[in-house]
Amino acid sequence: KKTVFMYDQKKHGTVKAEVRLNAKTKVDDTYDVAFGLKFKSTSAEPTAPEVDPADPKHMKDGHASEKNKVKLDEASIGRSFGPVYVKLGVQSATIGEGLWLGKSSLNIGSLRYTMTPNDNVFLGYGRDNQDYLAENEKTQSRLLKFFQYEHTFGKDAFAGFYLGAQQPERYVGVYGETPLFGKLSIMGEYVHNNNTTKPSTADGNNRRNGYGYEAMGSHSDTAGYLLSLRYGQAKKKGDFLTSLNYFNVDQILFMDDGYTAYDDYITQDGLKGFGLALDYMTSDHTKLSLERYWAHTKPVAGNFRFDGTPSTESPYYTTYVKFTSKF
Repeated sequence: KKTVFMYDQKKHGTVKAEVRLNAKTKVDDTYDVAFGLKFKSTSAEPTAPEVDPADPKHMKDGHASEKNKVKLDEASIGRSFGPVYVKLGVQSATIGEGLWLGKSSLNIGSLRYTMTPNDNVFLGYGRDNQDYLAENEKTQSRLLKFFQYEHTFGKDAFAGFYLGAQQPERYVGVYGETPLFGKLSIMGEYVHNNNTTKPSTADGNNRRNGYGYEAMGSHSDTAGYLLSLRYGQAKKKGDFLTSLNYFNVDQILFMDDGYTAYDDYITQDGLKGFGLALDYMTSDHTKLSLERYWAHTKPVAGNFRFDGTPSTESPYYTTYVKFTSKF
């Protein structure tokens, strides 16, 4: 269970509540079956009137909003073949540190191969659709495939690389974590997208079709990286973790920013700047978090928005208060 209050630079508040119910049963020594549902509700305070980007001559009225979703979080069957574990169906997958992909409800087949105690491979192939059981919007899915290799150097120290595609995007990335000294550690990830063909969200009648990029014009590659310096831990009651995060993510690195594990912060507009996160374990199963970001979007030169105006930098000064429970 997670409850989040977000307050942004426009003094606009949003409350998100999310509950996941997951069950996993081991059928025998080789088979397991998993099923899960996710319930999410988002409520936002009234926004100020603003120009409609699809029609610059029209002002959109400010209004409060609420959105409720029910998602098929997992419905999978897995089997072990010695060092190989195969899973089929709706499932979760995190690649690297999640900068590109860290999401549930992926309709894929995956394979994990433990080559040695310190080396493993993770493969996946299928569709990236997130299965909403109740939603007002029509969702679209794309071909998703990935290969990841990871090597462990010792306790809490590892590094890896991956190749992936999320039609039409093509990714290559590297990542790693390592302790420095005492309770201090560092984590990082870099991802590069060499797709230069950017379909627009606008169709032939200049209407949004829900598939494509909000900004177009540039034909350059895009990239992004994340660095996180951490002190402490957040595993049991009384633990305290401090994280200083730095994001440098290009605009339109992702067509759909909903698949990154950092989708609360990173959008198609990109993100560049610092964030400070404070986590305190109020019990062995509950965590209170405070996050503050001092950043801005990161436009790519040559990009234009849906209405034909050039992409411009905008501030991102946002505060999050989160309360998370896991049982």
